[in-house]
This record gives sequence, structure tokens and C-alpha cells, in this order.
Amino acid sequence: MSVVDADQTASERATAEEPETPDRTSGEPSRFRSMRADLLILAGFVAVGIYLFSHVWLGPGSRILAHSYNDHYQFEWFLAVDTYNITHFHNPFFTDLQNASIGVNLMGNASVLGLALPLLPITLLFGPSASFLTAVTLGFALTAFGWYWVLHRDLRLHRAAAVLGGAFAAFAPTIISHGNAHLNLVSMFLVPWIVRYALRLFRTARPVRDGLILGLMIAYQALIGEEILLMTAIALGVFVIVYAFPLLPDLRAMVRPFLTGLGVAVAVSLPLLAYPLWMQFAGPRHYDSLGGLAYVTNDLNTFFEFSTTSVGNLSGTLTSTNYAEENGYFGWALLILAAGLTLWLWRDRLVRTVAILGAVGLAFSLGPNVNWHFKSTGLPGPWKLFVKFPVLDSMNVGRFTFLTVVALAVILAVATDRILKAAADAGVKGSGVPLRLVWVAALAAALVPLLPLPLPATGRPPVPKFFTSGAYKQYVAENHTVVPVPALRATGDMTALTWQMAADMNFRMPEGYFMGPIGPDNVATNEPPPGPVTSVLLDVTHSGKAVTLTPAQQAEMLAQLRTWKADAIVVYRTEALPQLRETLDPLLGTGRQVEDVWLWDVRSLTRG
Repeated sequence: MSVVDADQTASERATAEEPETPDRTSGEPSRFRSMRADLLILAGFVAVGIYLFSHVWLGPGSRILAHSYNDHYQFEWFLAVDTYNITHFHNPFFTDLQNASIGVNLMGNASVLGLALPLLPITLLFGPSASFLTAVTLGFALTAFGWYWVLHRDLRLHRAAAVLGGAFAAFAPTIISHGNAHLNLVSMFLVPWIVRYALRLFRTARPVRDGLILGLMIAYQALIGEEILLMTAIALGVFVIVYAFPLLPDLRAMVRPFLTGLGVAVAVSLPLLAYPLWMQFAGPRHYDSLGGLAYVTNDLNTFFEFSTTSVGNLSGTLTSTNYAEENGYFGWALLILAAGLTLWLWRDRLVRTVAILGAVGLAFSLGPNVNWHFKSTGLPGPWKLFVKFPVLDSMNVGRFTFLTVVALAVILAVATDRILKAAADAGVKGSGVPLRLVWVAALAAALVPLLPLPLPATGRPPVPKFFTSGAYKQYVAENHTVVPVPALRATGDMTALTWQMAADMNFRMPEGYFMGPIGPDNVATNEPPPGPVTSVLLDVTHSGKAVTLTPAQQAEMLAQLRTWKADAIVVYRTEALPQLRETLDPLLGTGRQVEDVWLWDVRSLTRG
């Protein structure tokens, strides 16, 4: 029993099918019928997930999400490096496979170790592309199913109402936009269960057991996505304060099981997370804040518009910061419907509480200053009170609309349950009022414009045969470095990561795309400043003009190549190859073609 259903009277509770009642027609126990229905619903959610990513499922190794801003490559790489660290018994929270000779703090990045572990067989057998696609598809489906389960089994809502709520919680435009890029944010399948067990602590007869389960889930969620865990904790805090306030005289009986269970959860999760958190906040290559990278806020107008992921915006017009941060986009009709439902159901404490929570999420997502179409209104946002709080100052607050999505899902589910019950009663009384038809029409007006479109995909450049054939092994020793051209840049080209993944992570690469510290204030950047070698490579490839290296530049480049333990500079499909040859040959010797790449073997210069 949860704190939610503990306070509801029989008349206030949503109706539910009785799972233990036998089916008198077929003789089959109802629990098996219910299990079959649950499996069919899960299969339906998986089918929606496959539909969302159908353009990539057509060729997992040859296609990539078109609006991923290189994050598709990055998350595949995280899955690959996690698998490499696990199978080679390396530290799972650190690597030098990017940012050669310096390394990357994986706990300071969205390394999704919690997903890499169960996906290990898929990664080993079929590669990280297949693992990424499996993870992102199931992330949506299992999140929807988790909310369905809580709404149907715990809140005892009608199955159809719970399906609607679960589907909206996972497949709302706000969430789907993050499917373009953010595997850590769409993998929220543990959140419904964390909420379930956290609220059960107030009334549980088994606080130790429930606290143990909660603690394990908290620890595991931290290895999938800490941002989602922090948002969940904030949401639970707001929910409990608002929901429990009228119950103050009765709270004394709830304090003991809650504190017991919470103490167990902390005692379980803290030891499991002690080393990962130390790595993140004090370990090598940690950073103190995200600085300007924590930039995501929502303009007020985006709440009433339609996302590019929805049928309501077939023009594809983007009005947010980027395609992966369309964090509002509920549309006028849904917000008007939600407001009307909240007024109708205001006496229902659950609806009242989640409505307030959803409004808090909207308000927080505006950030410290309210904007309208990228222009300041001059009004401060509520988040202005929290911008200087440690940890909170690094949140991308535009994503607080995730709270609003769940709030709307609950309101829609409860309202659907009530209306289905009222329609059934009306049918028994013979009133003939078409309540279901009216409700379906209202839902259609609000939700049809939000129906998702498959996320666009595009072809990815093939991996050079030089790497897929194993020819690279003649030139690059294990744990030494390949310097790729095009150079790895977060805002540029990251396809060279696929070379490394195709070679089973057998060599390192310099610099790259990751969160790492920079400057005396230890603020994070996702693109390290280019060193002497990368600066020259970028200059030549971007300008299309050769560079005459000064003696100082030559010395700096050779020193950096030695620091990296570079064995080869590898060029693939670059129009500036003649200019690169003119620039690099005087310093490194004459390059040559090997398989389908152009290569400078620099071992004689870096191993002295």
C-alpha cells in the first residue's frame, strides 16, 4: 500500500478489474488472463518503440539518428567502452580510450554503465550499434509499462486508463525529442518503481524489505542516469509535501516505517555508490560544475506549440534550442483539457497533488528568467532561487517538464477511469448518455496532434576497411594512439569513434567528445581545446589550404604525438588530402595509402 491509496475512500478510488476473480466462462483463472493482457500491452509498447526508431532499425550499423548532434555516436561509444572495461577488468568509471594520455572520468559523463551490463551479450555479439538501438527502444517501452503497472495495479485504475497514462508518460513529445540523442534520459524504466517503493514506505508493514529494494533501485538508477534520479527525488519531495500536508495529524503513524525504510535504502545505496560518487566528484578528471553547458531552459511559448516529433508539426519548424531539447510542446488543447480535468477532480487529493507538481515542473523549466520566442520578458522565473545551489546549478532545468508529463499522464488516467465508470453506470441505468464518445472526442482533440512520428535517420559513413580487416594492427600497437582525420570534435565530426569500435577498442584516440574539466575554475567542457596537432589538422581541413609549419609548431606537434603515444595519423575521405600531404610530409615523412586510408606511420618519431 502506498501513501497515495492509503488516504482514499472507496468512493474516491478509481475502479479496477479484480485480478483474483476466476473467469466463470472459460474457467481460466483471472490472474493468468491478467498476465496475458499485461504481456500484450508490453508488446504493444515495444511495437511503438520500434516504430519510433524504424528508420534506424532498417540498418542499425549503417544508419544514425539525423538529429543526434553526435550523441548517437557518443552513446554507442559509451556502451562499447563500458563493455571493454568490464571484459578486461578495468576501472569501469575511467578510461583513456578517448583523450589519450589524459583520460575521461566516465562517472562525470553519461556513460550508462547500468545499461551496458545487461546489454553485454548483445554488444559482444552484434556490436554497440545494436545495443544502442535495443536500449533506446526498450527504454521507452519499459518506462511506459512501468507507469501502466503502477496506475493499474497500485492505483487500481481501469486497464484502458492505465494504458493511456503509461503511454503518455513515456511517449509524450517532451520525452520523444530526447530519443534523438539522450539514451540516459529516455531510460526511465526504474522511475515508476522507485516512486512506488518510496511512497510505500509511509504505510508499509515491511519497511526493511521495501527499503532494501528501494536502495538497490536507487543505486542502479544512478548508473543509468543521475539527472533523472535527482529529478525524481525533487518530484517525490514536492509530491509528499503537497499530498501529506492535510494529513499532518495522522503523520505520526507513518514516520516510523518511513524512517526505517529510508534508513535501509540509504544504508544499501550509499556503500554501493560510494566509490562511483568519489570518482565523479573527487576522482581524476572530475569537474566542479557544468558552467555554460547547463543552458537548457524553455521559452514560455513552447508549452502551447507542437514538437517536430509530432503530427501536429508536419512543417518541421523548430522553435526550441535544438531537436533533442523540445521539452514543452503540449499544445493548447491538452493544456486546456488538463486544466478542466483538474478543476473537475480537484477534490481528489492525488489529482490535486500531481497538478501542482506538474505546474512546478513547468515553472522550474523556464529557468531563472522567463523568455518568449528567445526574447526576455523581464520576468524572473522561480528557478532564480536555486541557480547558485551546488549540484542544482548544473541541472538542465528545461527538462523539469518531465515532471509535467507524468502529472498529465496521471490526470488523464484518473479522468479516463472515472468516465469509464460513469459511462458503465449510465449504461446500467439506461440513460443512454454517450459519455465514452464525448471523452474519446476530447482525447482525440488533445492527443492526436501529439501522436509521434518516426525519428528521422540518415546514413553513416562506412568504417574504413583498414580497420575492419585488421590491417591497422601492422601499424598501431595495442593501447597506442591513432590520430584520426577528420579530427574528433563534439561540434564537428565524430565518425572516427566507429573506427575504434570496429577495432574492439584496441587503440586510443586523442581529445574527443566528453565532459571534462578546463581552466582554473574546473568547469566542464564537452570539447577540449585543440592541441598543436589537432589545430593544424583542423586548419587545413576547414580552410582547404596547406600550412607551412614553423620550427616551433613542428616541435610542439612532435612533442604532442609522443605524449599521445601516437603510432599513426589516418586520413579517410577528406577532400583536403593534397593539402594535408603538403603540410605533413615535410615533418612526418611521406605518407602512403594503405587499404582505403592515407596513413603517416609516425612510430619512428614517437618511440625514441
